[in-house]
Parts: sequence; structure tokens; C-alpha cells
Amino acid sequence: MVPLLSYIEACGNREAAFRFRGRDYLFSLSHGLFSSAGIDSGSRFLLKIFSNYLDNLAAVSAGRNKSDAAPFPTGEAPFTVLDAGCGAGVLGICAAGTLQDLASVNGPAGRTVLVRSQDRDELARVFTEYNARRNGLSEESLSVHSEPLLSGPGGWDLILCNIPAKAGLPVLEDFIRRSASVLKKDGRVFLVAVNTLADFFRFRIKSEASLLAEETGKEHSVFVYGANTAPEAAIGADHESGPLIFNEGFPRNHPFYIRNRNEYGMEDVSYRLDTVYGAPDFDSPGGAAQAAAKLAVKIKLAARLAADDTAGKALLIHDCGQGHFALWLVHYLAKARAVKAPAALPIVLSGRNILALASARAALSAARAALAASGSRPVTAPLIVPTADIYLDRERLGDGFGFIAYIPEIVPETNRGKTDWEALTQLAQPGSVVIAAMNSAEAERFDRKKTAAWRRLGDIKRNGFRALAYLRIE
Repeated sequence: MVPLLSYIEACGNREAAFRFRGRDYLFSLSHGLFSSAGIDSGSRFLLKIFSNYLDNLAAVSAGRNKSDAAPFPTGEAPFTVLDAGCGAGVLGICAAGTLQDLASVNGPAGRTVLVRSQDRDELARVFTEYNARRNGLSEESLSVHSEPLLSGPGGWDLILCNIPAKAGLPVLEDFIRRSASVLKKDGRVFLVAVNTLADFFRFRIKSEASLLAEETGKEHSVFVYGANTAPEAAIGADHESGPLIFNEGFPRNHPFYIRNRNEYGMEDVSYRLDTVYGAPDFDSPGGAAQAAAKLAVKIKLAARLAADDTAGKALLIHDCGQGHFALWLVHYLAKARAVKAPAALPIVLSGRNILALASARAALSAARAALAASGSRPVTAPLIVPTADIYLDRERLGDGFGFIAYIPEIVPETNRGKTDWEALTQLAQPGSVVIAAMNSAEAERFDRKKTAAWRRLGDIKRNGFRALAYLRIE
């Protein structure tokens, strides 16, 4: 297992100290994650309101406040907590520390605080896990998962969320509906959003849940709500209770994540793909993917794969976008009738964004029958490997790949060129081809780190992006 500190050293940019309800915390941050300069104002405001409610809880427990608007009317502190969209883990970690302190003083015997932190970004998962451990929280008290919002078991006492405005209105609407449905009877959601979305959230919460309180600050609003007390019939026939399960049915079973359903094309090859909110290139293939496709045609990649004995050689597509290049590649190979061996062609999809990976996997799986009918070798059911850093996660990806597309998400102020090359050398076997595509400045730095194990095959520049092809010669 790779030490968590290795990810922090590779992708971190600074540390931020934070004090909450008598506890001192230290958080490692990254330019690859939200709020890399410090603890953001939205999270600070949510925690301030949450702290006020905990004080109100103490008053309820002591019999000084009988308000029905208390966050936990039973007077009992929450013990099961979901940090939805955790980022670097600030909300979940602060809640876990505070609630553990409360439980140790006046909690029921034998009960422990359980926090589940989740994010669609694999880099967020490793940073949250590292920050939890460095702040004294065990895996038993705070577990971290790369998964869609509200995945996992239901029955939460408390859900905390600093929800990003760019998540997309369908995703935000679904979050309100399902978050209220996965609470325990007296559970509460504390949600912070920018003030420009306050009217939207107020309306949706009143429609789908029970709005208990609203606090407005200079830039953000915090909404506290619980389950809708109206009869189920009044909520609507399409209302679904229970947690979101991330499985092979994505995106069919989770249409609120889908931004576009469309047919796309690159280099005279067409393919269908459902793009998702929260990842780039949702309305068209990005410049890096287009440059990579153009270079693949230029170097006659289909012929190269057909000329070699490709049995057992899997394809690795490491992509920071929606999966455009992966879909284009398999259709390009099918159109060229390039790889005709009877066995299915293994394919591995890797990257940080699990939603984009799931969407690309679903599109590739749907295309398998058409690819087989074309006379080309079909792909196997694609394997997803969430990857925060290709070098640190190289053992999870495997080795012996016959082709690698490397279209990374560059973390600002990091220089991973040397380690990226070490990873590619371990992942690829001699005779394999790698196409790397990124913006022109990053591509120049990447190319300068090339080792003697590789020979350049081609180079294309396009609209500020550059793709480079290499042959593994050792």
C-alpha cells in the first residue's frame, strides 16, 4: 500500500491550521482540489452555524430550550454523519472531532461516532484520508470513499455538504430530494451554498423536505432541513428513497448526472457518449483528446496494433476528461478492422473522476456488440481504476499494456514529469506505443523528461494543445 504521505508530497501545496470548538486541526491542501489557499469561507460559515446548533442542542439537553427548531429535538447528539463532497475533508473531520468530544462527555454508553466522507475525485479521497489520520481519527471513526453523492448506507443523523454551484442543477435538485430521504427520523442536513443559488435551494427544499432554518451571510447561505413531513403521495410518484448505488447501471440509473447525450466525432470516426456534470469536455471533445486522435491516425496506430502479436496486450486510457478518446479509439480500431484476433481486447480506464470513468465504461459496454459485428476484436467489459497519481497508483493499474493514452489532469505547481515517465515505463511492455496529450506548455516539460527507454514517433500541435507519440524500445 502506498503511504498517504506520498500523495501529499506529490500533489500538496500548503497546510492550513484551523480551530473549531476547542480543537486544533491541520489540513493539507492541494491545487488540484477546491479551496487550495486555505479553509474556504463557505465551510467556515457552515461550521459556525453547526456550532451554534450544537450549543442549542446542549440547551435542549439541559432543559433550557424546548424549541421545536432545535437541530436534534431528542436532545441526543448525532452519531452517524455523511460528509457529501468532502474535498480535503474539512467538514467531516471537524464534525467527527467535535461529536467524539460530545459523546465522550454525555453520549450513551457503547455508542461511537461514525463519519463517511465521499467525493467523486480520487485525489480528494486520499487527501481526506490523510487529513483524518493526521488529526487523530481512525478508519473506524471516519472512512473515506470515492463515490457519487449520497452513496453508501442510509439512515444518517447528520449530512454536511458544501455543494459546488457547478455541479449542475439536476444534480443539486436530486441531492435535495434524496438527502432528505436517507435521514433518520430526526436527522438533519446542513447545506451551504453561494447566495446566488439561495432562492433555488430555498424553493427546492420547501418542495422536497422540511426547511427548519436558514442563515444568510455575506457570500453564502446555510440551510438546515429534515425529512418531508408530508405524505409520500404528496412528494411525487417519481420520488425514490434510499442511497444512490454506484454500479454497472450508471448512467442509466442515475440520469441526473448526465449533462449531454450525443453523438460525437473526431477524425472521421463517430461514437456515442453520455457526458456528465463535473468533468471537462461535456459538449465536445477537448483539445487534448482531438490532438491525440489526430496523432493516432498520423502514426497509423491501427496498423501498428494489427502488425504486432497483440494477444494479451491490454489498452490503458488514462484520461482527465469525459472519455472521448477511449470511445474514439475503439471505434477507430473497429473501422480500420485493425485487430482481428478472436479474444476480446482488454481495456482499462483510469483517472480521478469516477463519474466520468463510469460514463465512459457504460458507453464502451454499450458499443461492444457493434464492435464485434464489425469484424474487429471487441473490447472486454472495461475495468475502472480510480487513480490519484499514475506513478503512485501504478501497481493498481497492472503492467504489460500494448498501448497507453495518457491525457492527465495536471495539478498546478507540481512537476510530475519524471515520475510519470517511470510509471509509463513500468506499465508498458517493449514495442508498446504511448500517446501523451496535454496543453503545449505541459507537453514541452513532459517531453524533456523522456528517458532512454522511449523513442519519439510523432508530434502534433493543435489550438494550444500538443500530442506526442512514443515507442517503448527497451
